Amino acid sequence: MSRRFLVFSAAVAFSVSLSQSVHAIEIQGYPGSTWGNISHDLDRLVGTGAMGYVNQGIDWVTLPGEITFNTFAEFRYRFRNENEEFYNAYSEAVGLEFKRSPFRLGMDYVWERFPEAGEGSDKVQYYLAWYYDWDLKRALQSALKLRGFPGSTWGTVSHDVDTLVGTGTMGNVNQGIDWITLPGEIIINTFAEYRWRFRNRNDDFYDATSKAVGMDLRRSPLHLGVAYVWERFPNIGERSSKFQYYLTWYYDWDLKLSSGGNKR
Repeated sequence: MSRRFLVFSAAVAFSVSLSQSVHAIEIQGYPGSTWGNISHDLDRLVGTGAMGYVNQGIDWVTLPGEITFNTFAEFRYRFRNENEEFYNAYSEAVGLEFKRSPFRLGMDYVWERFPEAGEGSDKVQYYLAWYYDWDLKRALQSALKLRGFPGSTWGTVSHDVDTLVGTGTMGNVNQGIDWITLPGEIIINTFAEYRWRFRNRNDDFYDATSKAVGMDLRRSPLHLGVAYVWERFPNIGERSSKFQYYLTWYYDWDLKLSSGGNKR
C-alpha cells in the first residue's frame, strides 16, 4: 500500500470524522477556485510557460473572529521551456487552513514532482497566503471620468519540510487604470506591477524580481494582455528586458450555492 494512498485515506477519514463530530453545525460551504497563467516572454531565460492550480474545499465552521476553518484538495502545476530544471513541477495536495480575509494560514501534505530533474518530494508544507484588492477612484476624484483605479496584492510565504524547495515566497503588487469599457463588457486597463519569487533551495533560475508596465483587456474571468518586463535573476547575475504576452484567469465557485460561480 503506497504512502500516498495512506495519507489520502487519512485525510478522507479525518474529514468524515470531523463532519460527524460537527453534525449539529451546518457546513458553511463547498468553495473551489481555479487560477492560471499562460505567458510567452521574448527572451531565452524564461520562454513560454504556464502555471496555476485547481482547488476544491469544504468550509466546516466559522470560529470567533470570523475565522473559517477549511479543508481542501488541490492540483498545482508550473512549467516553462527555458531553464526549466527544478522550476518545472506539478503537485497534488490535501490540507487544512484558517481563513479570514485577506489572509489564509494553513498546512498541507504535498506530492511534488520535478519531471526535468527526475526528482520528487512527499512533504508537509506550512504557509501564509494573502489576496487584497482596492480601487482608488474615490480617493482620486478624476475629471477624466475614468472607470476606476484598481489595484491588488497577492503573495505567499511557505516552508516545505524537504531539501528540494525549502522556505520561499512569491507574489506581486499591481496598480492600474481602467480607461474605458468596450462592447461586450471588455475593460481596457493599463498597469504597473512589481513581482518577486524566492526560495532557499535549487534557486539559481527560480529566484527573480521584476518590474512591469503593461496593458490588458479584461472581461471576467479573463485577462489578455502584453507587458514590458525588467527581470533580474540575482543568483546567476542575469538580467532580461523583454515583452511578455499573457492570458490569465481566475474563477471561483461554491457548490453549496445553486447560483453557480463568482468571477473576478
